[in-house]
Amino acid sequence: MKIAVASGKGGTGKTTVAVNLSAFSGLKLYDFDVEEPNARIFFSGEERDRPVYRPVPEVGENCNLCGVCKDVCQYNAVVVLKDRVIVFPEICHSCGACIYLCPEKAMKEVDRKIGRIVDVFVDNKNLLTYGELEIGEVSPVPVIKAMKKEMEKDAVIDCPPGVSCPMVESVKAADFVILVAEPTHFSFHDLKIAADVVRSLEKPFGVVINKYGLPFELEQRCEKEGLTVMGKIPFRKEFAEKYSRGMLFEELREEFESIHDAVRELV
Repeated sequence: MKIAVASGKGGTGKTTVAVNLSAFSGLKLYDFDVEEPNARIFFSGEERDRPVYRPVPEVGENCNLCGVCKDVCQYNAVVVLKDRVIVFPEICHSCGACIYLCPEKAMKEVDRKIGRIVDVFVDNKNLLTYGELEIGEVSPVPVIKAMKKEMEKDAVIDCPPGVSCPMVESVKAADFVILVAEPTHFSFHDLKIAADVVRSLEKPFGVVINKYGLPFELEQRCEKEGLTVMGKIPFRKEFAEKYSRGMLFEELREEFESIHDAVRELV
């Protein structure tokens, strides 16, 4: 069973929930937030990394500057000048149209490194895999897709924040989605958007409230919206201190085990 932990906005506590849920359920953790992976602060072990590549076009010597490659590129990644063709690999989406449709077959694919995948081993056991996007790359989705190909059958996924393409790509891999929210107007607004996205993907989901106890009736509002609250993390200073030091919430072990049991029953 794959459980994705997502939210409508950043900073709500996705990593808090994902790391502790992984630790207390025994499921391996995958950090799909490849632009800013931070689950690793909870793990002290050996790291083994490998590169992630994607194909991008390269112009050969027999190019006659006809401009077909430029015309078919939907992302303006190819520019034809008077004496040469320039490819901007950062914005190329690797669709292959320019290569396939080039009448002179002057374009070829070459591998471009866009990031890396890192396995973290603690006592010779791979407890965490996270991705890291190269600086300057536009889309994290190819790195996420590369990680999905290697995922184990049972896992917890720490998703990217928001509801854009990276979050959607991450949630697609899940059997169940936990949406993390905090008791604020802003978080509740974005929670409803995230819930609509997950519904459109036809994924079962529930809500975990972080910083429970703040003066905002999030639980009651979730009930009115038909959102099932599966767990609550109290608002306490010591939890913020533990998180900053990369420590687990041992006092909430039963709460996270209960969340895991509830997910298993629903799935």
